[in-house]
Amino acid sequence: MKPTRAIGRLVRQWRGHVVEVSEKGLAIDGRRVDPKALTEHDAVLPSEDPRTHPSLQFLDVGSLVYRGRVQAEVHPGDEVTVHGPEGPVWPPVREHDIPTSGPIGPEPSPDDELDIEF
Repeated sequence: MKPTRAIGRLVRQWRGHVVEVSEKGLAIDGRRVDPKALTEHDAVLPSEDPRTHPSLQFLDVGSLVYRGRVQAEVHPGDEVTVHGPEGPVWPPVREHDIPTSGPIGPEPSPDDELDIEF
């Protein structure tokens, strides 16, 4: 497998803060949040939707997604909560996407009698 390298640099003003993505990883206002850089393996493929790609997203609710995790959130009043590389997974797993095994619903009790009339 060919080694990967960091690709480019992005600096963006976002909600009153400076967000930088570079070969040194993710930083907000100069504070390193995640030291791992994005590589060509993180690139959006032509078959993927860039609006929902987990590599880098600036969400309307104030969350910053980087490498598939919500790594920071900007709250009203410019307060920043940093979760770092172990932040919540994004996109979140929806309940109907979770595979289930076996029957859905409660198991019938062995003491239940069924009254069937013919």
